[in-house]
Amino acid sequence: MSRYQILPELRRIPEAFRYGNAYLLKTEKGSILFDPAVPPEKVSDADEVKFLIATHGHYDHVASVRQWKERNNAAFWVAEQEKELLSDARANASFMFGQPTSYPEADRYLQDGEEIELDSELRLKIYNTPGHTKGSMCFLILRQTDDEEAEALALITGDTLFDDSFGRTDLASGDSAEMYRSLQFLRNLLIDLPASLPVCPGHGATVSAGELLNSAVWIFAETLVGR
Repeated sequence: MSRYQILPELRRIPEAFRYGNAYLLKTEKGSILFDPAVPPEKVSDADEVKFLIATHGHYDHVASVRQWKERNNAAFWVAEQEKELLSDARANASFMFGQPTSYPEADRYLQDGEEIELDSELRLKIYNTPGHTKGSMCFLILRQTDDEEAEALALITGDTLFDDSFGRTDLASGDSAEMYRSLQFLRNLLIDLPASLPVCPGHGATVSAGELLNSAVWIFAETLVGR
């Protein structure tokens, strides 16, 4: 798959300073920017961004939320469990980066298992995957056409699951036991998804579901529970 253009409607936007990934999904109702740490001036079609969705509330994933809201009046969505992180500079790790900041409250709080209709075809299935933070979420992008079964297009995993590892659990609201359970859940989910499905992490390279299932991530995960 391409380094940046993952699907015709989905591309990765690297945020160089924090080494993170934002993802831009084009829909009929405007573009959705996942993990909006990247500022508007770094996005060529910034005027199209109407929604901001964060996988979690850490600074390197939400740093530019206020700029996007002020520039585009974009709606901001995140898990309700991330409220404390957004309002607390130590909890959201902006203090660690030398730029202590609090962020706006969300316009919508997302729920585990929720499925959101994005336009006439695209859907977003939401999974709560705590561990890195209590409100960490993963997002499965689906295409639904006619009466056929929805087609899985890509999985956005934030800092829960990387191409060769997983997120740390020693920051505010992190929990190793929850991370282990979330990783086991994602492994079972990936088994049921197409092997070619792009998995889009919060840091690092995009990888296919099949490649990820054959990686050493799952062996490393056993260390979380002392196995």
